[in-house]
Amino acid sequence: MDAADTLILVEYHPRHWRVMYPTIVLRHEALFQRGKALHTAAPLEAERIYRQVMAACGELHLDAVSHLGILLNNRTPGLGTTYLAQAFLRARLIFPDAFEEGRDFLLYESTGNGFVLTAYYVMGLELQKVKRWAEALALFEFLVQVNPKDNHGAGRWIGPLKERLAAESSR
Repeated sequence: MDAADTLILVEYHPRHWRVMYPTIVLRHEALFQRGKALHTAAPLEAERIYRQVMAACGELHLDAVSHLGILLNNRTPGLGTTYLAQAFLRARLIFPDAFEEGRDFLLYESTGNGFVLTAYYVMGLELQKVKRWAEALALFEFLVQVNPKDNHGAGRWIGPLKERLAAESSR
């Protein structure tokens, strides 16, 4: 796969990173946004659009993959989990060795970073559903660390998860 056909993370300012998307993803963003607008009001049409975007972009359009997973899980719990895991794993793979956790930032307001942050957040929510508290906590702590503005509200889960883990370890 050519670099123009994959997601990459680039340092655009010291310690600040941005996701660069291939042209195919950018060409299908308006279509994805149409599906996202229909997500609640017309879920079957939204699903059709997400699948159309994914047919063109594959797993490169992380938001289409995540939103399809969310939509399917809303319809039938567990049905979309594979898509959510796929988006999360793809998002994890874009972090280069040069990205230093605890030092570097992946800010939501930087164009394109929302896709990656959303994939992490949604996976944290899914991990809570299956009672994998420590893994969910780690994802939410990572999100707050790399994106201190915490646009998704991941920080609200950190305290309760720490309390739950402390309670379980004291049993």
